[in-house]
Amino acid sequence: MADSDITVTIQGDKELVAKLKGFIGSDGVNLKRGLGASGLYLTKFFSGEVFASRGGVIGKPWPRLNDSYAAWKARRWPGRPPLIQSGEMLRSFQFKDSARKLELWNSSDHFQFHQDGTKHMPQRMMMRIDQQRAARVVKYMIGDITEQMDKADLL
Repeated sequence: MADSDITVTIQGDKELVAKLKGFIGSDGVNLKRGLGASGLYLTKFFSGEVFASRGGVIGKPWPRLNDSYAAWKARRWPGRPPLIQSGEMLRSFQFKDSARKLELWNSSDHFQFHQDGTKHMPQRMMMRIDQQRAARVVKYMIGDITEQMDKADLL
């Protein structure tokens, strides 16, 4: 995703302008709380619902394992579903948040091969922000900004 910039020009009532300028500050609004809540939600979603639905919940259902690999996997790791052998990839979703940035990733060495697919392995996407997830992130951000504006006596 590309970086975005927002420019705000404040004019009007001097008291309100002073409050708004104080709220925004020289570094902008701190969105760490909303971004952190979003990161926690998304990492749990990716490792939970996406795996449980085998990609269906994000509109990218995972293809079946090919028959020979499925038979081999059933012998070696009986009862384990697709993309789970040790559980390492499932536990490797992480995030880092700051005042204006959220980074999400999976630190497993083989994650990218499954996420993107390869010449010999079909894509089994795990990380995707669909409309429903985007709406949830917006709710976290609005909640954070609203709380900050309320504390600054702007609401």
